[in-house]
Amino acid sequence: MGMAWLSNASVSTIIQSSLIGLIVLVVVLKLVLRLRVKLPPGPFAYPIVGNWLQFRKGLTPQNLAQVAKQYGDLVLLQMGQKKVLVVSSPELAKEVLVTQGAEFGSRARNLVFDMTTGQGQDMVFADYGDHWRKMRRIATLPFFTNKVVQQNRIAWEAEVDIAMEDIKKLPGATTSGIIIRQRIQLMMYNVVYKMMFGRTFSGLDDPLYVNLMNLNNENNRLAQSFKYSYGDFLPSLKPFLRGYLKEVWEANQRRLNFLRDAFLNERKK
Repeated sequence: MGMAWLSNASVSTIIQSSLIGLIVLVVVLKLVLRLRVKLPPGPFAYPIVGNWLQFRKGLTPQNLAQVAKQYGDLVLLQMGQKKVLVVSSPELAKEVLVTQGAEFGSRARNLVFDMTTGQGQDMVFADYGDHWRKMRRIATLPFFTNKVVQQNRIAWEAEVDIAMEDIKKLPGATTSGIIIRQRIQLMMYNVVYKMMFGRTFSGLDDPLYVNLMNLNNENNRLAQSFKYSYGDFLPSLKPFLRGYLKEVWEANQRRLNFLRDAFLNERKK
């Protein structure tokens, strides 16, 4: 029994030593790689999680501005298993978005959006290429050609006038100030849904609009969950996210069913 106890202790010690050695090796390799490849500067990245725990609340404009102030206009972050390059100057932004736009045109993929967009089959999250060009043509013809714009111009301008009149009537519009985000959002939805389905909402308290916003807010809540970051930056942890991913899937299905029943089927009729 004594020999068995010593053997177990020895095995435990070996495992601990191996883990420590592995972590040290990863850190050393990261330092060597950064020196050899001359990567952009950035905060120290821990093994496995990288800088993820330093940005638990997300890569917000405030956080990124602070990082740029400390490290410069070009900063490299290691978010879990993904590298994120932060570009902060107008010149570098033009280089990325315009000069090298084709190379940087695709969005980073993640578990949640792959689930809700059929592996990036929509236009917003599709990889830049033939499929994206096809989706752009599908969206352009009914919504963004000059003919369509001119046909809908009067309705759009009327919707803007209605929104401005509603805003003027809000308490505090001429005294203490107001927040107009919700009313501007309603205006946008009226414009888009009028073109897509021939339907508009009577106001912020329209039951159809309230239901739609509740479903959208549910999706937004799940997308802003800390668990979302697991799926985005540490895809290898997908087996531990089954409950969360199921919730995302069900919420997305509720929203799609609502859009189908309340708008698409009515449009078909």
